[in-house]
Amino acid sequence: MKYSFGIDVGGTNIKIGLFEVDPFRLVDKREVSTPKYNHTTSIFEVTKKNMTDLLDLHHITYNDVHGVGFAIPCPVKNGYVVKCPNLKWESLDVISSMRDLLEPHIKVVVSNDANIAAYGENYSLEVPLQNAIFYTLGTGVGGGIIIDGKIVEGRTGAGGEIGHMQIFEHDEICGCGKSGCLEQICGTKAILDYAKELSHEYESSIDFKHITVKDVFDAAKKNDPVGFRVLDRVAKYIALSASILSVSLDPDIIIIGGGIAKAGQILIDQILKHYRVFARFGTVDIPFVLAKTGNDAGIIGAAKYTI
Repeated sequence: MKYSFGIDVGGTNIKIGLFEVDPFRLVDKREVSTPKYNHTTSIFEVTKKNMTDLLDLHHITYNDVHGVGFAIPCPVKNGYVVKCPNLKWESLDVISSMRDLLEPHIKVVVSNDANIAAYGENYSLEVPLQNAIFYTLGTGVGGGIIIDGKIVEGRTGAGGEIGHMQIFEHDEICGCGKSGCLEQICGTKAILDYAKELSHEYESSIDFKHITVKDVFDAAKKNDPVGFRVLDRVAKYIALSASILSVSLDPDIIIIGGGIAKAGQILIDQILKHYRVFARFGTVDIPFVLAKTGNDAGIIGAAKYTI
């Protein structure tokens, strides 16, 4: 039996999953705190220690480990990171850093966390597809693109940065340093700000002193004037961006994930309503589905990416 690890590295926690390769299935997983210092070495050391612990727990040796896949929160190209602020990495070869701690036969792969999540979500479909676009909607807006079954990193590793498509005219500067980004409408802060703005015009059941995104979308499901208008604006701009990507990439499917996607089918329905207006040619029939692997998308995709 051969095994692979999927490692999802975040600024707060590191998720580690041990998977059988064939048939592909999760054996065990754990989550540990990301070290606070010396990220260039400590992240890999902590990862290796916990990998070893999981192997020992299941009486498996490194001889049976096929690969280790990493999902990391920054652009990466061929395993090389120019800068990763959340992890305090600069000019780092992630693959070499991990290989130095492992036996030579173990394959090491790495990609951006949203791209890896896209890979995991696509694999987890009832029938995995060759071409998929994945949106992850949360504090920010990320994404991943799968073409011909492969992650699209692009020339510099910025492939799939869907949240920073310039999609509207806006004066406020985005975290990326530009303006008009999709993230400035569909990210958490934008959703809450717009709800508060609308509260001056419309009656609402939302408690604006303790407002959360969940409150907004729960209100939308009850046809609350503010909640529904916020959800509709998010859906409209996701649909517009998807229509642009669709005539560029012509995917088989578009997957909507992240915390905001917990709004559920009402979000998909509104996206489709607008998408069918914006879409061109045969792309009008591309299906939209909700992501289903939740927090495990990263470890699933990272492990599967090694195979």
